Amino acid sequence: MKTFLRLSATAVIAALLSLMLGPVLPIEQTAMVSDKLAHAVAFFLIAVCLDILIWRRTRLVPCLLALVIGGLVELIQGAIGRDASWGDFLADFIGIALAFVILAGLRPLIDGIGRSGRGEARA
Repeated sequence: MKTFLRLSATAVIAALLSLMLGPVLPIEQTAMVSDKLAHAVAFFLIAVCLDILIWRRTRLVPCLLALVIGGLVELIQGAIGRDASWGDFLADFIGIALAFVILAGLRPLIDGIGRSGRGEARA
């Protein structure tokens, strides 16, 4: 199951980065979804996927890495002729912060599942 989750997380990150760094697709220009909302959702997913890939005792490491990726995406978008903006970076931050809060809230549940799976008695 871990391998499947890690492969899925890697695929999601790769797909999102290719959408953000590739050529502008016609659907992006006619989409009914705000660009800022799309950035927030994308970076929420990236933060969750990074948490799956590089889980640590703290959720801060994957979220900080996601924020660095968001900054790099904006720099690269500016260099390749796409629109780079502080607003997009702020939307990235909001999505990452939401992921951090949700993951931190779910931590007792996730840790409880992990402990009970190792043969320890449930409380």
